[in-house]
Amino acid sequence: DLSYKYAQLRQKGYSRQLETSKQAWQAITYASELSFSAGKLAMEKLLAAEERPDAVFAVSDTLAAGAMSAIQQAGLRVPEDIAVAGFDGSELAEMVSPPLTTIVQPSKDIGRQAFSLLLQKIEHPESPAQRIMMSWHLTERASA
Repeated sequence: DLSYKYAQLRQKGYSRQLETSKQAWQAITYASELSFSAGKLAMEKLLAAEERPDAVFAVSDTLAAGAMSAIQQAGLRVPEDIAVAGFDGSELAEMVSPPLTTIVQPSKDIGRQAFSLLLQKIEHPESPAQRIMMSWHLTERASA
């Protein structure tokens, strides 16, 4: 499943970055897909653990919204009891309550660049693969 592979790549990048950090952290992966229900189920598992987290970073805004739902249904508050942040910068991040802190990626620019690279590869199949890094930014809102 493509969305699961996408989630795995995001989680791998997140874990790699945290390895260079001096912060205490624990990477736990419970979600099998990038959906609201998967985020909710993953958070329910985290809440059932012996030691409840004080913060959660979800690899998509949709997963984060599901996590926030589970937190609130457990009678806990976001961010007072558990802070939540997502990734995508989707419109959903502004629609949940409290509004979600998220890492915004330039989705349209990524699509344009991918299409351009695909055309180049079709026209010049012998050309080497390119790796392009695109800018992102953090939008802080009330969830973290």
